[in-house]
Amino acid sequence: MSTLETGLAIARALHIALALAAWGLPAFALLVVGKAPPGEARDGLAATLRRWTGRATAAALASGLVWFAAQAAVFVGSATPAAVMGALAPTAATRYGHVMLLRLALLVAALAVGRQTSIRTLATVLGLSLALHAGVGHVAVTLDAASLPGLLAEVLHLLAAGAWLGGMVGLLMALSSRSLAADLAVRFSPLGVTCVTLLAATALLNGVTLIGTLAGLIGTTYGHIAIAKAGLFALMLGCAALNRWRIAPGLARGTVSLGALRACVLVELGLGTAVVALAAWLASIVPGVHDQPLWPFARKLSGEILSDPDYGSMAWKALGLTTLGIIALIGVAFPPGKGAWRRPSLKRRAVEAVLAAGFLWFGIPDLDLLTVEAFPTSYWSSPTGFTAASVAQGAALFPGHCARCHGVGGAGDGPDAAKLSIPPADLTAHHLLDHSEGDIFWWLTHGMPDPDGKLVMPAFADQLSEDERWALIDYIHTLNSGTTVAEAKGVWTWGMPAPELDLNCPAESALARAGSLADLAGHPLLLAIGYAEVPPQAVAAVQATSVVPIIVSTDPDRAPPATACGSTSPEATVAYRTIGGAPEGPLLVLVDSRGALRTVWQGPFPATPAAVALLTAKAEEAERHPFATGGGGHHHH
Repeated sequence: MSTLETGLAIARALHIALALAAWGLPAFALLVVGKAPPGEARDGLAATLRRWTGRATAAALASGLVWFAAQAAVFVGSATPAAVMGALAPTAATRYGHVMLLRLALLVAALAVGRQTSIRTLATVLGLSLALHAGVGHVAVTLDAASLPGLLAEVLHLLAAGAWLGGMVGLLMALSSRSLAADLAVRFSPLGVTCVTLLAATALLNGVTLIGTLAGLIGTTYGHIAIAKAGLFALMLGCAALNRWRIAPGLARGTVSLGALRACVLVELGLGTAVVALAAWLASIVPGVHDQPLWPFARKLSGEILSDPDYGSMAWKALGLTTLGIIALIGVAFPPGKGAWRRPSLKRRAVEAVLAAGFLWFGIPDLDLLTVEAFPTSYWSSPTGFTAASVAQGAALFPGHCARCHGVGGAGDGPDAAKLSIPPADLTAHHLLDHSEGDIFWWLTHGMPDPDGKLVMPAFADQLSEDERWALIDYIHTLNSGTTVAEAKGVWTWGMPAPELDLNCPAESALARAGSLADLAGHPLLLAIGYAEVPPQAVAAVQATSVVPIIVSTDPDRAPPATACGSTSPEATVAYRTIGGAPEGPLLVLVDSRGALRTVWQGPFPATPAAVALLTAKAEEAERHPFATGGGGHHHH
């Protein structure tokens, strides 16, 4: 992180901590203190909580302004006063700016009416300001129906965190009166349990969304910080459990001192502050699901062997025996049932333990069948977006760097193939799809050794840039697809995505804002590539159906017709002819509404009613039988 980004993270952490306190204090006053028996001590604490709520609100407002200025500085890449002042208006015009200005306005409102309004109203205003913070987090990057569960979880997470940490501060303020502190500690416990449950559930939901996979957890900075945050949260849970089961009851009985409660609450607050700081750090970096994880182990889990005709049964047996062994061990440690059945004899436990050990003894050794070799980049994915331009770049690089061994067509039959100690891979074979993009990237970068450690495939790190290596991978996947599709007579039987193209659509059409194939998700597409001319009436006939025609001109000097979505892309010919295994000449490609390629053929653009009806039938058939994924190989839109 740069100095500006570090300052931004600190400002964000400070503001979040103060905003949590500004909501948590009145929440504690309303939900806990307000239910205590009336008296001078309770009224005095309520007044103290209201005063500190005002101070926390003022501090949250000030820190929010600092955070806004820090965001403006990062926006322009300069922290000079003139640069920051000039960036304030553009920052305010962003979604972050809209949300922050509304949040800050609510804080101002809370300050203005804080002394006159009820504690319930004050808590509502401050709670709303805190809840809106979810609108500037990672989960709000795409505001659509799919993001609503994550957004709601983030709102609940913020409110629960504020109520819990605010309750800790409130308990500290109540320590001047032993009887009140004991009463509030007991009353706070149900609220604390609710908050902890919400925090754990919402953190798990959004953690899975933002971290993605095991690789994202253990192989990215985001994942490492999330692990640290979870560890601190677990310690907070330990403090909360100690407070709930030992300290609060002990205070009520008079067997535990106020010092014990004070120490426990201070430790819990310290841990909570650290958790808030880590949360702010997480909000300032790329989520693990969008990062390239570095896998730290030499093996990774893989279920490919389970369908293998030779070793699949062995893998299933190992998995089953190990599962039975684990279940048996759990039964030994926690006997089921009641009464005598729950107190088995030592002899019976020994028999069960031996049985469990036997299952594990015969199951564990073969579990390695469920792993495959892994590399640090095994879980990397292509950053190219699988564009036609990237495929064409890879096609230009392939002859000079790969064809001598793998052959012009990628079948492993190049002129140097016979000289190698291990035959070069057939890049057209189906097993290519068993290897991740990250594995192939590692081999292209570092080479591939034979059993003796001698490189049979050279390392290209010094010859090709990262972008060029990724372009080669894109081309290799299209080459593999083309061979399979040619054998299947122009039909894709798995979810291979269409190489991305930039588009221009008619300004007066409903698709005017579409700038790429991805923008047309939800519509089946017909790509007409390389046609010298497409009759307007034919375009109109297809447009009258559910299929959107895309006219792709491969001649930079010939623009597609203005009445249809189109693209001028010389690279499209290379990409789509290769991926479809098609010979020279214009071609038609049907893409389903999920962006997956379905069929490719050559012939006239559909113009007759019969041809249009056949196209519509193909599109409808594709929609009735979607592929399991919207992407093929390891590319995904």
